[in-house]
Amino acid sequence: MHFCQSIASGLLALLFVTSPATVSAQQSAAKPAYSFSVLEATPAFHSLPMLALREFGSEFNLKLDYMDLQGGGETGAVFAGGHGDVLMAGIDKAFGFRHAGLVDAKIIGVVLTSANWSLVASAKSNIRTMADLKGKTVGISGPGSSSDMLVRWAVRKAGLDPERDIQMVALGSVANLYAGLENDRVPAGVLVQPFLSRAVSAKVVNVIGDWESMSYPNSVIMVRTKDLKENPEKFAFLMKSLKMALTRMRDDRQFAMRVAKKVYPTLSDADLNTQLDHAIRVLWKPMDGVMTKELYENARSVFVGSGRLKASEIPAMDDMVVNLR
Repeated sequence: MHFCQSIASGLLALLFVTSPATVSAQQSAAKPAYSFSVLEATPAFHSLPMLALREFGSEFNLKLDYMDLQGGGETGAVFAGGHGDVLMAGIDKAFGFRHAGLVDAKIIGVVLTSANWSLVASAKSNIRTMADLKGKTVGISGPGSSSDMLVRWAVRKAGLDPERDIQMVALGSVANLYAGLENDRVPAGVLVQPFLSRAVSAKVVNVIGDWESMSYPNSVIMVRTKDLKENPEKFAFLMKSLKMALTRMRDDRQFAMRVAKKVYPTLSDADLNTQLDHAIRVLWKPMDGVMTKELYENARSVFVGSGRLKASEIPAMDDMVVNLR
């Protein structure tokens, strides 16, 4: 039997739930607590559902040891080096692992279902279109990251060569990217929420590549195939807990604000509510943690368009994805 089918059928009874409250009570009473070491590439507002498990793990009967790194390239290298049980990064990391033979990994779910990044230019610059980027420097989170890949995809669509016509510079965190644009270190760069709205509202930048709501799996949950085979119940428990966190972020605004305030203590309630509404509507939709065929094929198209791989070098979805429902 196909590995994906056997895992899915074997876990059907385990993953059936009636309501978040009932499951929570059952977990506390009957399920053993699991611990996970999670590596995340460039965490931002979209990370809140997983960060809810980190900050309030006792409410989900699990414990997360969390390491966040800037840029998917660096984070992927750490995971490839044998660290962490779980990698949260753009799907390009999974494609890259398979192509290079670095890590035999499976995607077991998705949190961020939009491209999330947008390409912006300093309001002080003369950059108004992608074509205007020729000869310019563009800030990204890190080499080999999803922001790197999306910039390559976009400039190639505009008829530019990302290797010759622009220079990409790694600035790290989203806060650093914002500062780089505000302080004229770079004339263009990528941003995500809440920094994107802040920069636009303050007239620091103009958006020239609006990818934020583009359907794309830009934060997937990856685990090593051998670990999944050895302990499928452990990772099913993680995904079930993550889906509960997503549901609570959507349906329980008090809980969502508690998580958001823990991670972003300096933002006002009004800003946090606006960001939560946006995340529910755009970043996390449909908030079920499931990698769909549409998401996967969109990712394949963007990855090929970036010039990193040929279509024939990207595996079929069934070879890469095990949706733990």
